[in-house]
Amino acid sequence: MADGSLIKIGSHQIKDNVGYDLTDLIIGSEGTLGVVVEATVRLLPVPFGNPVTGLATFSDMKTLSEGVQNLSGSGLYPSMMEALNKTSIEALDRLDHADLGKGGAEALLIFQLDVAPAGAVDASKKILQDSGALTVSVTDDPDYAKKLIKIRQDYYQAEAQYGRLIVEDVAVPLSKLPDLAKFVSGLKISPEVTAFLGGHAGDGNFHPNFAIPRDSKAVPEDVHEAINKIFTYVQSIGGTISSEHGIGEIKRHWVLPQLGQEVVDIQKQIKKVFDPNNIMNPGRKVE
Repeated sequence: MADGSLIKIGSHQIKDNVGYDLTDLIIGSEGTLGVVVEATVRLLPVPFGNPVTGLATFSDMKTLSEGVQNLSGSGLYPSMMEALNKTSIEALDRLDHADLGKGGAEALLIFQLDVAPAGAVDASKKILQDSGALTVSVTDDPDYAKKLIKIRQDYYQAEAQYGRLIVEDVAVPLSKLPDLAKFVSGLKISPEVTAFLGGHAGDGNFHPNFAIPRDSKAVPEDVHEAINKIFTYVQSIGGTISSEHGIGEIKRHWVLPQLGQEVVDIQKQIKKVFDPNNIMNPGRKVE
C-alpha cells in the first residue's frame, strides 16, 4: 500500500463473497492504488480432444464483422476470433511470402473452437459461408492449426515493416462491429502513413494501428485527428476507448466523457482512500 503496509486480497476458493472485490479493483488500477508484490493464479486443464481451427476471407471488414456476430451466436462458443483488414493482409503476405489476399480478400478471420462437438467443422463452414465469406478453411489437424496461429502471431511484426507503430485499443458491443469497421475504413490520412485494423473480434476489441515514418519527430497531426475521431465515434455507440491497454497519461481526458462525472468522482474518492498523498503512479488513470 501507499503507506508501506502489506495486505492480502482474493481467495483460494472458487466462490467467496466476503467483502468488496478488491482483487479486481487492484488489478484494474494500473499501479495507482498499490503495488502487486505477489500473485497466485488458477490453472485450467487443457480441453480434451483436438481443437478446430479455421481461416475465412471476406470482401470487407463489415462483412467479416457480420460473420463474427453469426459465429458468436451459433452455440459453437469459439475461444478465438482474430480479424485483420486489407492492409494487414498485405503486410502479412509481404512478410511471410504468402497469398492470403488472393481472390479479392480484403478481410481475414482466424478462429478456433477449443472444444468441438460433432459436426462443428461443417457447421462453422456453413455459418461463415452464409455470412458472405469468400473462402473458408476449417480443420482439426494440429499442424495446420499452428500455421494459422502463426499468421496472427506475425501481425505486429508485419505491420512494423511499414514504419514506427502507433497502437490503439478500442472495443464496441458485438452488434456495432460492422459500424466500427465501416467508420475506420472511411478515415482519410496522408499517403506516408499506413493504417491497419485488426484484433480480437470475438470480444468486440479492435486495434486501429498506424505506421508512421521512422524519422518522425512526433505523431503526425492527421493521425492524431484520426485517433480522436475513432475515440469519439466509439464512445458515441456505447464502446470504450481502452479495452486492454489501460488509461495512462494520454487518454485521461477521455475518461470523463465515457464514465460521467458521478462515476469519476467516486473513483477519485477511492484513489484518496488508498493513496491520500498521491504518490502511487500519480497523474494516471483518472484526471
